[in-house]
Order: sequence, then C-alpha cells, then structure tokens
Amino acid sequence: MANEIKLNLKENLENRFVAFLDVLGFSDLVSKNNVESLESYFSKITGVLESLKEKKSKIYSLSISDSIILIAEPGLDSFRELVTAIRTIQSQLLYRKIILRGAVSYGPVFYDQERNIIVGKGYIKAYLLEAQAIYPRVIIDPAIIKLFGKDKTTFIKHVNTSIGYTFEKRLIYCKSEFSRIQDDAIFIDYANKIVMKEKLHGADSKTYQTILENLYTDQKVFSKYIWLRDYFLESFKLTHFILTNELQFNNEHTTKISKWIEKYERL
Repeated sequence: MANEIKLNLKENLENRFVAFLDVLGFSDLVSKNNVESLESYFSKITGVLESLKEKKSKIYSLSISDSIILIAEPGLDSFRELVTAIRTIQSQLLYRKIILRGAVSYGPVFYDQERNIIVGKGYIKAYLLEAQAIYPRVIIDPAIIKLFGKDKTTFIKHVNTSIGYTFEKRLIYCKSEFSRIQDDAIFIDYANKIVMKEKLHGADSKTYQTILENLYTDQKVFSKYIWLRDYFLESFKLTHFILTNELQFNNEHTTKISKWIEKYERL
C-alpha cells in the first residue's frame, strides 16, 4: 500500500496571491490533433516557468494540461513580480497564436510544487474568477485593490508606479480616450508590451493574424476577438499619440504603428 500524504492543512494554509490561467480554444487544438500548436504551447510554457526558477523568482508554478497556476507571496513587490510574469506569458504565447484567459486572487492556500498539489480558498476563488474574465485577459480580483490602497486609482499608482502611460511599467490596464472596450474589470495590460517592442519577432503581425484567422469563424468566439481587436487598437493609437505628440518622437516605428492602426480599423 502506498504511503499516505499528510498535508496538515490546518498549519500550512497561508495567504498567497494565486493566478489561474487557462488556454482559450485548447480543446479544439486537442480534438483537431493540432500537434504543432500543442507542442509550441508546452514548449513555451516549460521555458517560461523554467526561466522563473533560474532567476530565483519567488513565484511558484504548477502546470496541469491547459492550465497554469502561479503562486506568489504577500506584498506589493511580490504582486508586481507575479503580474510581470503573467504579462510575459501572455505576450510570448500570443506570438504563437495562443491566447489566455485567467484571474488573480488572494487567500489561504496550501501548495506542493513537487507533487503538483494546491488546495485552499485562494485557489478556488481564482479558478472561479477565470470564467468571469470572458475575454482574452487576466483579471484581478477587486478585493485585492484594498490590499494596496483605498481605491482603483491608488492601486494602479502603486502597481504601475504612475497613473500616466509609462509603457513597460504599465502593468495594469488604465482606460484611455481611445478605448472602445467596456470598463468592466481590472486586468493585466499586455498589449503595450507587444506594441512597443519594435523587434519582438513579428509579434504585432502574429497578433493580427490570430484575430483575422478567428474573428470570422463562429459567433461564439466573435465577441472575444472583437474585444482583442479593440484592445490592441487602443494600445496602438495611444502609443502613437504619446510618441508623436508628447515625446516628439517620429521614426520608422511610429510609421509601422500607423499602418497597423489602419489594418486593425478594417477588421
């Protein structure tokens, strides 16, 4: 008889940030036996998670089929590190035409990375919140706002270190005058990371191709890709405005952004 594993939950449950990330359309990849995309997904996820370990990150990870679970310790620095890791995963998978949906919560959990075990209210809340993200984004449990400030503006200022549009530092989405999407959730901003990288291995092109290939296929996914189109279109427009008007910066990159804006407007 195998030895029983004693979790001792009463003593080992601790408050942690928990992110539950899920691949949209994963079942279709499996049913269609899309081996290339599946191999690309697992290869990239393995690489990103291994990179976190090599950097001696305090983020713990579990990977189960199409789901990725990340756990981080309490505190602003840990939360910011978690959000940065999630944004990296989102942008790198999008280059491979794989989009994610997910949620970040906070609460008591017990996890064993070696045995791939995680239990607790913090995990359950993130798991249930993931479905409420609806679109290709990772939302933040509103209850987390009160951990770092009295309101959303204070929270964004603490996490982004600024209310303004500071490109790489903009970890949490902040609605702009160019927005077409509904302000219905607090979520991680990953579009700006892709838009601002002039040589990110053609990620802008991959994003456009992903939307184009899926937008006109089925009504059940139409709204998700319309949201993704509008989200990236806003980021392109805002980035172009900042570069050309506020920073007085106009070069080949801003010209490329103008062309992408035209292409996205046609979708």
